[in-house]
Amino acid sequence: MSIKKILSALVICLIAVLLHAQNQDTVAQWLRAVEVTGVPDALGRGSGVPLQILEGETLQKLSVLQMSDALKLMSGILVKDWGGAGGLKTVSVRGFGAQHTGVAYDGLPVIDCQTGQIDLGKFSLENMQEMSLISGNSDNIFMPARMLAYSNLIEMHSKKPVFKAEKPVNLSVGFTGGSWALLNPTLRLENRLMKKHNGRSLSSSVNLNYLYSKGNYPYQIHYGGATDSTSRDRRTNSDMQSLTAEGNLYARLDDSTQLNLKIYYYKSERGLPGAIIYYRQGAGQRLWDDNFFTQFRFQKKATARWVFRMDAKYNYAKQRYLDPDYLNMEHRLDNKYRQQEAYLSAAAHYSPHKLISLNVAQDLFYNGMTANIRDFANPHRITLLSALSGKLEIRQFTAVAGLLHTLAFHWVELGEAAKPTNNAAPYVNLSVKPLKREDFYIRLFYKNSFRMPTFNDLYYREVGNLSLKPEKGHQLNGGLAYRKYWQGKWMLSATCDAYYNMVLDKIVAIPSKNLFIWSMLNYGRVEIAGADVNLTGSFKWSKRVRLELTGHYTFQRAIDLTDRNSKSYRHQIPYTPHHTGSATLLLSTAWFNLSYTLLVSGERYVLPLNRPANRLAPYTDHSLALMHEFKLKAVTLGLKAELLNIANTQYEVIRNYPMQGRSFRTGAWVKW
Repeated sequence: MSIKKILSALVICLIAVLLHAQNQDTVAQWLRAVEVTGVPDALGRGSGVPLQILEGETLQKLSVLQMSDALKLMSGILVKDWGGAGGLKTVSVRGFGAQHTGVAYDGLPVIDCQTGQIDLGKFSLENMQEMSLISGNSDNIFMPARMLAYSNLIEMHSKKPVFKAEKPVNLSVGFTGGSWALLNPTLRLENRLMKKHNGRSLSSSVNLNYLYSKGNYPYQIHYGGATDSTSRDRRTNSDMQSLTAEGNLYARLDDSTQLNLKIYYYKSERGLPGAIIYYRQGAGQRLWDDNFFTQFRFQKKATARWVFRMDAKYNYAKQRYLDPDYLNMEHRLDNKYRQQEAYLSAAAHYSPHKLISLNVAQDLFYNGMTANIRDFANPHRITLLSALSGKLEIRQFTAVAGLLHTLAFHWVELGEAAKPTNNAAPYVNLSVKPLKREDFYIRLFYKNSFRMPTFNDLYYREVGNLSLKPEKGHQLNGGLAYRKYWQGKWMLSATCDAYYNMVLDKIVAIPSKNLFIWSMLNYGRVEIAGADVNLTGSFKWSKRVRLELTGHYTFQRAIDLTDRNSKSYRHQIPYTPHHTGSATLLLSTAWFNLSYTLLVSGERYVLPLNRPANRLAPYTDHSLALMHEFKLKAVTLGLKAELLNIANTQYEVIRNYPMQGRSFRTGAWVKW
């Protein structure tokens, strides 16, 4: 019997044990719903999995503009940035590629079935209440089955309206400008459509965000080694403009029933900056994106023990890619892609005892894609996800276990379709608080995960491979978490996690007929071992003055075990540094907020063979931000100034794609 089957059986047994772990019953009491607002635990100490949280209020004080900027401040995460506002920004967590990392917005995933990669540059932080990074599966088991399908999950939660008794409307208008013609006006309007009465309420919010940037920043060219000649030039074809519009409706029908509706639209046009190779920038490609989705949630607490949830989502995305210098008979490439998804999810949460909770979730979704490419398959896929989860909490011990089953069917309009996918993936989280009087936790989790091949992997002409198997991932993590207060002024919070990941049947592209025709194969095997250390310390000088220092460090050894005869066997995989880190220093006062941000990355290699010619040098990036808010009667005014990359460091995250040097941003906002 395979290890996965044994683990699946153990998980099912553990869930069954949870049902019978306690014989004592309690008297069910129906309590009126109460909304509680507080400061979240930024390091998720009591969680059985590593959890990092950044609040929107904190992000407003730091030198960040997009979600990709904020994620750089977390441990275990690598943001691949091609530079400029228009450059693609994807994420890798603990050595797993972007396709293994889910991105969820207000409880439902954001999907790209074509490539499996979500461009993080499209999300603004202006409307963000908080964002979190979860490695493994959350201890919160009441969620759609699809949220359990990822090795790691980035969750974003938008701001919910909060009204004063005498004020039914909130309005916020802001503007940010900066180097290289950066223009970013924003607007947020909140309406209380119905006052709270007998548990009923109705409110809405509308957000508009426009971003424009020329992106023509200067950079330095090295024509040879470090001692060879250099020159200065400016980035070209790095312009971008985008519009994001979002509307939300929040309804409570009574104390036990709530409805949420979201409508989202994103439109952008950008230049794709090319690689800087000696004297040539090679940039002429353009990309247009149109993305619309609407999602709906209904949640009902039927009894003190039963809670039901239903989610629905429709997503439509259109993308146009233009390459005016493509080497074909037309001397141009003008590809247009359309993809859509229809998604339904139902979940039932049952609490037979105050120490035990169970959740069953069933998801069904359809994906379809068309393109104007000759002989394109126009693939379609229906996926059925079934999840069973259980949670046991006994004093200072918490255990969570679950099993996710995936069944997927493909069909195409032209050619042959991929074979059906059938997979079961278990997970287990454990958390123990061994010392009753100390805020100290020990945690352990195991997760088996996999990712299905994307439509590009399977069907892209002259590249796709219909026989591809899903990539399989095994995650094992052990960690410690601690927090301590002294004299009501000092606080120290720390977590340390060691992890081991293994990726099997890794999908890789290798040349087949020539350098222009590649094939996708299940050929790779990657072993990842590492450690994440997070520290947060604060000192409260007085009611008006507070100093907070946060540090994150990651060590990661991600080696290629694909082929013993290969020269790159046991070498570090591309673009994965052994050492990365970040630090923020935040001084909060009644008069101003001052923050300092440091990003550090060790050396990386751009190809599987770790030799000097493939090495990217380490770098550091320093930024400052100064913010001030003050009130004039019923109006709040805010000002912010930022100095980015203070040392004007010339560095690259991706080879031949230089990052911005020293720059500035200034912003102002008014709230009524």
